[in-house]
Amino acid sequence: MKVYFRLLKESFNFAMSALSNNKLRTFLSLLGVTIGIFSIIAVLTAVDSLDRKIKKDLSTLDKNTIYLF
Repeated sequence: MKVYFRLLKESFNFAMSALSNNKLRTFLSLLGVTIGIFSIIAVLTAVDSLDRKIKKDLSTLDKNTIYLF
């Protein structure tokens, strides 16, 4: 168990030193993840809004009426 914690600490220290040595890469990676998450949320919001509008529009139609355009 002690070996596991020592290995975990060593891996964490290695990761932190890699992040601090590559600041631009770290910033660009975080920016990419942030933009990706924002894009997914925006698309899901748009799809949900469109779904609600379609359901609302279809609920106002009478089932026994035919509309010809």
